[in-house]
Amino acid sequence: MRLPSRFITFTLVIMLLTVVFSSAAGQNPGSITVKKLDTSAYPLISATFTALDPSGGFVKDLKTGELWLSENSAAVTSYTLEMEQVGVRFFVAINEGPTLDNRFSGVMRIDRIKTALFNWVAAQPAPALDEFHLVVNEGALQFNPLEPSSWYAALDHYQPDLKTATPGMASLSAAVDNALNNSLQSPKATALLFITPLPTEVQLAAMQEIIARAKSNNLHIFIWLIGPQDYGGSDTAVQLERIARDTGGQFIIFSGAEELPAIADLLDPFEYVYHLSYKTANNISGEYSLVLEIKRGELVLASEPVTYELAVSPPNPIFLSPPSTIERSWSETKKKSASVLIPEKVNLKILVEFPDGMQRELVNSRLFVDGGLADERSAPPFDTFTWDLSKYTESGLHNLQVIIEDAAGLTGQTIQLPVEVKVAERKITAAERLLEQLTLVNGIIMGVILLVLLIGLVLLVKTLKKRIKKRPVKKPADPVTQPVNIEGEYTLAPPQPETTIQWPVIRGVGLAPARLIQKRSAAPVVDYLPEIPLGNDEVLIGSERRKADYVLVHSTVSPLHARIYKDADGNYRIADSGSAAGTWVNYAPVSTRGVQLEHGDLVQFGRLAYIFELHSAAPRRVKVLPYQED
Repeated sequence: MRLPSRFITFTLVIMLLTVVFSSAAGQNPGSITVKKLDTSAYPLISATFTALDPSGGFVKDLKTGELWLSENSAAVTSYTLEMEQVGVRFFVAINEGPTLDNRFSGVMRIDRIKTALFNWVAAQPAPALDEFHLVVNEGALQFNPLEPSSWYAALDHYQPDLKTATPGMASLSAAVDNALNNSLQSPKATALLFITPLPTEVQLAAMQEIIARAKSNNLHIFIWLIGPQDYGGSDTAVQLERIARDTGGQFIIFSGAEELPAIADLLDPFEYVYHLSYKTANNISGEYSLVLEIKRGELVLASEPVTYELAVSPPNPIFLSPPSTIERSWSETKKKSASVLIPEKVNLKILVEFPDGMQRELVNSRLFVDGGLADERSAPPFDTFTWDLSKYTESGLHNLQVIIEDAAGLTGQTIQLPVEVKVAERKITAAERLLEQLTLVNGIIMGVILLVLLIGLVLLVKTLKKRIKKRPVKKPADPVTQPVNIEGEYTLAPPQPETTIQWPVIRGVGLAPARLIQKRSAAPVVDYLPEIPLGNDEVLIGSERRKADYVLVHSTVSPLHARIYKDADGNYRIADSGSAAGTWVNYAPVSTRGVQLEHGDLVQFGRLAYIFELHSAAPRRVKVLPYQED
């Protein structure tokens, strides 16, 4: 009988489409599965994932340039990646029945299966990474799953009476229950090998519910159907193959004549995991999603979005046992003539709470006093501060506050803490009282001396006037008839210093560029520094050694009276430092902004007077030109 050509063509098309769709249905596109995502170390996010290629093999040795991360579509550019072999939790469920007892070439099918398992167990190290579990119709066999020798012994003693056994789903159900128990606590993947005769329709229906539980918990199912190869055309075999494929496993039909797959090859894709960690930039509460992508040559894989919740809040710093009052008192030093205020500093400590329950490292902490930065920590310890009290010489109330920043970029601050600093009144020592008395006596003596000199000067002036009157008046010379240097020069004598003290030398500099030289004609005071050499750096003048570079002991000189420094043009300037008696230049008061000093200027610190001199000051040269008539 000859078939119509149209019928033949239609049949071929149907067969071709069947092959194409069958191939497409059986193709595994590969996958990335995020097994665990951990936010407990926020802002550090960690994840464990697996990556399988279209052939079902594990994508090994990923480089950082082959993995792409994105959070809410924002790229994550910095992360760490590590591959680890963790092993597999392997369950073997044997559905006992007479079919497993059948022989091929004189060897029972069950013995061939046991040999394949023996070979795998024998290759395991001790202790092993993999776990081995065996479940039969009567339940799970008890042995140490991490000891290969214990595996071997249990499998060797397994000698079931297969001829009288009744097949069912008891072994599969028990194996799934055991596999799902504590699976979330283990980083290992779970795989199950189901060895079974051809199930009945009733058994297959019961199997669907069991497999649904396994699939929802990422349990990989391998199915070995025991029987002749012509089982492959049955609806049952087709359903079993779909179950295995959908769970990431494999399906074979074993008649006894074929070579069984190596167990190690079956489990290899599930032996490994990747550990991923990165610092998230998200510091606002909300829901976020993470997507992983692999790009290696032509291989492109992408995970399903994995969502996680963030409920974050700023850290909360709290002062730990802060003082409400700090008392500063005067204490004698080794020098009997001096005393200092103590304490000079106080230590403060804070406690940091994280209201969101996620402990984080700090990156910065700062102490502010009255709005100004008093201490800062950019490295541990972040919870301790030192408050410098040296500048507080008067009693007053001060507000303290600490501001901190954590690793997530969140900042927190303490309340404004008021602290009263009480400064005791300074008591005058016996040495200081004696010094004041000597100063007064010296002042009286100097006053008497000046008075005597003044009287002598007046008498001298009167005497000179009398002598001048008695001298004959000499007619002045006519300047027209006197010789003159028409185009010459003459030199005016430079201003004479107040003293003939040798010019001072500064260690490491040499001759001082400038100096202050004592003016002896000042009002009667106690002896003070005859000269003050000035270098290129700032010089502080005052009456307290702790605050001043040069000490002038006098009642009109403040503890820190004035400072002398060089400006950007190399000129010397003097500025008052808030003194009580003031700083003066050529009898004009000087502000805190300062004025420029010139050679020969009169400088006064209270009642103490000095002359400012420059070492490089040259005498002025005056040029005389000839007279010309119109």
